Amino acid sequence: MDLRVLSFNGKNWRLKLNPLNGLINPAASRLKVKSNSVTLELVKANTRHWDDVIKKKPPGPRPRPDIDERPQFASNSIMGIMKDLYDNGDDSLRKTIADSWTKPLDELKKDTELKRETELKKDTQ
Repeated sequence: MDLRVLSFNGKNWRLKLNPLNGLINPAASRLKVKSNSVTLELVKANTRHWDDVIKKKPPGPRPRPDIDERPQFASNSIMGIMKDLYDNGDDSLRKTIADSWTKPLDELKKDTELKRETELKKDTQ
Protein backbone atom coordinates (compact mmCIF):
# COMPACT_ATOMS: atom_id res chain seq x y z
CA MET A 1 0.00 0.00 0.00
CA ASP A 2 1.44 3.35 -1.04
CA LEU A 3 -0.44 6.60 -0.30
CA ARG A 4 0.92 9.85 -1.74
CA VAL A 5 -0.53 13.25 -0.87
CA LEU A 6 0.83 16.04 -3.06
CA SER A 7 0.83 19.71 -2.04
CA PHE A 8 -0.99 19.26 1.27
CA ASN A 9 -0.39 22.39 3.37
CA GLY A 10 2.53 23.18 1.07
CA LYS A 11 4.23 19.77 1.51
CA ASN A 12 4.23 16.39 -0.20
CA TRP A 13 3.45 13.41 2.09
CA ARG A 14 3.88 9.67 1.60
CA LEU A 15 2.73 6.64 3.62
CA LYS A 16 4.18 3.38 2.39
CA LEU A 17 3.20 0.10 4.07
CA ASN A 18 4.71 -2.85 2.18
CA PRO A 19 4.02 -5.68 2.43
CA LEU A 20 0.72 -5.57 4.31
CA ASN A 21 0.07 -8.41 6.73
CA GLY A 22 -2.87 -9.59 4.62
CA LEU A 23 -5.26 -8.61 1.85
CA ILE A 24 -7.49 -5.54 2.13
CA ASN A 25 -10.92 -4.91 0.69
CA PRO A 26 -10.58 -1.76 -1.46
CA ALA A 27 -14.35 -1.41 -1.97
CA ALA A 28 -15.01 -1.28 1.79
CA SER A 29 -11.98 0.93 2.58
CA ARG A 30 -12.41 4.72 2.86
CA LEU A 31 -10.36 7.84 2.34
CA LYS A 32 -11.39 11.05 4.12
CA VAL A 33 -9.75 14.35 3.20
CA LYS A 34 -10.29 17.34 5.48
CA SER A 35 -8.73 20.80 5.46
CA ASN A 36 -6.06 19.82 8.01
CA SER A 37 -5.84 16.00 7.81
CA VAL A 38 -6.13 12.89 5.67
CA THR A 39 -7.62 9.70 7.12
CA LEU A 40 -7.23 6.34 5.42
CA GLU A 41 -9.36 3.49 6.76
CA LEU A 42 -8.36 0.09 5.42
CA VAL A 43 -10.72 -2.87 5.82
CA LYS A 44 -9.28 -6.38 5.96
CA ALA A 45 -10.47 -8.83 3.34
CA ASN A 46 -10.85 -11.57 5.97
CA THR A 47 -11.30 -11.63 9.74
CA ARG A 48 -7.91 -13.13 10.53
CA HIS A 49 -6.11 -11.33 13.38
CA TRP A 50 -3.10 -9.20 12.45
CA ASP A 51 -0.40 -8.62 15.05
CA ASP A 52 0.87 -5.73 12.97
CA VAL A 53 -0.11 -3.89 9.79
CA ILE A 54 3.16 -4.78 8.06
CA LYS A 55 4.04 -8.44 7.50
CA LYS A 56 7.16 -9.44 9.41
CA LYS A 57 9.86 -11.46 7.71
CA PRO A 58 10.42 -14.84 9.36
CA PRO A 59 13.77 -14.97 11.10
CA GLY A 60 16.24 -16.91 9.01
CA PRO A 61 19.59 -18.33 9.94
CA ARG A 62 22.05 -15.65 10.88
CA PRO A 63 25.31 -15.74 8.94
CA ARG A 64 28.22 -16.80 11.10
CA PRO A 65 31.10 -14.32 11.13
CA ASP A 66 34.50 -15.48 10.02
CA ILE A 67 36.84 -16.53 12.80
CA ASP A 68 38.85 -13.32 12.40
CA GLU A 69 35.69 -11.21 12.79
CA ARG A 70 34.44 -12.91 15.98
CA PRO A 71 34.83 -10.92 19.19
CA GLN A 72 37.79 -11.87 21.31
CA PHE A 73 36.67 -13.07 24.72
CA ALA A 74 38.87 -12.71 27.79
CA SER A 75 39.49 -16.45 28.02
CA ASN A 76 40.61 -16.57 24.36
CA SER A 77 43.02 -13.68 24.81
CA ILE A 78 44.47 -15.14 28.03
CA MET A 79 44.98 -18.47 26.30
CA GLY A 80 46.68 -16.67 23.43
CA ILE A 81 49.02 -14.86 25.81
CA MET A 82 49.83 -18.11 27.62
CA LYS A 83 50.48 -19.87 24.30
CA ASP A 84 52.80 -17.07 23.15
CA LEU A 85 54.67 -17.15 26.46
CA TYR A 86 55.05 -20.93 26.25
CA ASP A 87 56.14 -20.90 22.60
CA ASN A 88 58.61 -18.02 22.98
CA GLY A 89 59.78 -18.58 26.55
CA ASP A 90 62.82 -20.38 27.88
CA ASP A 91 62.79 -23.84 29.52
CA SER A 92 62.21 -22.58 33.07
CA LEU A 93 59.19 -20.52 31.95
CA ARG A 94 57.76 -23.53 30.10
CA LYS A 95 58.21 -25.68 33.22
CA THR A 96 56.47 -23.06 35.36
CA ILE A 97 53.54 -22.82 32.96
CA ALA A 98 53.25 -26.61 32.69
CA ASP A 99 53.32 -26.94 36.51
CA SER A 100 50.65 -24.26 36.90
CA TRP A 101 48.37 -26.28 34.61
CA THR A 102 49.09 -29.77 35.90
CA LYS A 103 49.43 -29.14 39.65
CA PRO A 104 45.77 -28.18 40.27
CA LEU A 105 44.63 -31.14 38.15
CA ASP A 106 46.85 -33.52 40.13
CA GLU A 107 45.48 -32.15 43.41
CA LEU A 108 41.91 -32.53 42.17
CA LYS A 109 42.64 -36.10 41.12
CA LYS A 110 44.09 -36.90 44.56
CA ASP A 111 41.06 -35.36 46.30
CA THR A 112 38.70 -37.40 44.13
CA GLU A 113 40.60 -40.62 44.85
CA LEU A 114 40.61 -39.85 48.58
CA LYS A 115 36.83 -39.32 48.56
CA ARG A 116 36.33 -42.63 46.75
CA GLU A 117 38.49 -44.47 49.27
CA THR A 118 36.57 -42.89 52.16
CA GLU A 119 33.23 -43.88 50.59
CA LEU A 120 34.46 -47.44 50.01
CA LYS A 121 35.54 -47.72 53.68
CA LYS A 122 32.10 -46.49 54.81
CA ASP A 123 30.35 -49.01 52.57
CA THR A 124 32.44 -51.95 53.85
CA GLN A 125 31.85 -51.15 57.52
